[in-house]
Amino acid sequence: MLNNNDSVIKELLKNNEEFKKLFEEHIRLEQDLEALYSLKYFPPEVEIKIKEIKLTKLKGKDRMNQIIKEYKKEKGVS
Repeated sequence: MLNNNDSVIKELLKNNEEFKKLFEEHIRLEQDLEALYSLKYFPPEVEIKIKEIKLTKLKGKDRMNQIIKEYKKEKGVS
């Protein structure tokens, strides 16, 4: 999901409440998208909802990547 940072992600999930919340929201939004994509027809309001979910996911992923970068800088991890 977030590049190859498994050990950093595990550490942040345990110790960073913001990261944990963003991670869980990302998974929930992905499930919401899958449910919407399973529809055979997308009325305009569904297309709008899909775009909103994608934007929210992108913002969350960007923030998670920022948290990972800050954590690595703080811990001296490459």
